[in-house]
Amino acid sequence: MLGFTEDEFSMFPAPGPDGPPLPVLLGGLGLDPARAEAFAETYAAAGEERYFGQALTDTVFRAPNLAVADARAALGRPTWFYEFRWRSPALGLAFHCLDLPFAFDLLDAEGVTAVAGAEPPRALADAMHRAWVSFVTDQDPGADWPRYTSDERATKIWDADSAVAADPVRRVRELWLD
Repeated sequence: MLGFTEDEFSMFPAPGPDGPPLPVLLGGLGLDPARAEAFAETYAAAGEERYFGQALTDTVFRAPNLAVADARAALGRPTWFYEFRWRSPALGLAFHCLDLPFAFDLLDAEGVTAVAGAEPPRALADAMHRAWVSFVTDQDPGADWPRYTSDERATKIWDADSAVAADPVRRVRELWLD
């Protein structure tokens, strides 16, 4: 089982006005100028202040997880892939580790309301926890979460209305891995 939150490190702003421009930052992370431009176009709606954090999210979490999932799928290894998209009302993002109180059914734990708000969705925690327990006990998270394959790239999207999507982070693969 591999996955990440939608915004992992998106909250990190780019260096101030005296810092290097976005193409230089993205070049340092491995993107050539054409891909840097495509990256900026892909994430334009998020705003320039989030570009650097999104680039960190992609290079540290999303692209490596995609590479491992694709490699496992190519070998026929059972793999399940997810993206946690539920956004905390406290911070407005699906940030790093926000998925853990849901996966481990710890919504009532100390400090969770500070990061997940006063009423995080119980149904999301129940469903996610059930899938994780099933994966640990049976090596399969359940019928409503198909395996990740090279053809389908089925990805469980954990949100208030969770669903499975086919290759929802294709653009990350195109920018950082292809």
